Amino acid sequence: MPESGIAVGVGLHDSSSAIIPYTINFTEPFVLLSTGTWSISLNPFNNSPLTFEELQNDCLCYIQYNEKPVKAARLFSGNEHEVQTKKLASHFGVPIDTYKEVIYDKEIIAYLRDLTFNKQAETVNKYKILKEFPFEKRNLNDYKNYEIAYHKLMLDIITQQILSTKLVTYNSPVKKIFVDGGFSKNTIFMNLLAEAFPKMEVYAASMAQASALGAALAIHKNWNPKPIQNDLIDLKFYKH
Repeated sequence: MPESGIAVGVGLHDSSSAIIPYTINFTEPFVLLSTGTWSISLNPFNNSPLTFEELQNDCLCYIQYNEKPVKAARLFSGNEHEVQTKKLASHFGVPIDTYKEVIYDKEIIAYLRDLTFNKQAETVNKYKILKEFPFEKRNLNDYKNYEIAYHKLMLDIITQQILSTKLVTYNSPVKKIFVDGGFSKNTIFMNLLAEAFPKMEVYAASMAQASALGAALAIHKNWNPKPIQNDLIDLKFYKH
């Protein structure tokens, strides 16, 4: 609208907008794992064309406002977490949000892994796991308390997440993984993710109104004469 002096465009997709604060603040290659109902791994440093395998496993490409591609892989894990925590709460007779009180326990993880090893874990096509949530078939009577069962749920979710994220990091020079949204506050998820990617730095990221902030930053020069702040994102590093 030249007559009004107001800059107007076609708008931004929320995921494309949410990644803007990260691309502005960080130049070293990274993946943003945006978690909520969907967990979406966004890699703005992977320019390779989508393969048939990637397309078959819920990958796509976003276009940034600067016309550069962002390869993305999505997983319906936030929804699965909601469904399964309701089942856990019902089975163990506890409040639905009890999972918020469960913290990462290395001994429980080791116990569950030993149990899986002793049972000779199922041999399935790795990408089949992305389409069929393993925990749906678990017998909750196999777990003596809520805490152990919840750790098993998170182990199943992280198994899927590793496969999904690797779809967009393969042959890409990624050095960091930033996790925002619900799972960034989950110590089990974050510790298991850091363990799964030992050659990368894994951070829980916190930023208010990421999509709105990204949209504002995209047109920063049109409305704000001040320099962009370098403390827009709060980060917590997780050691593997």
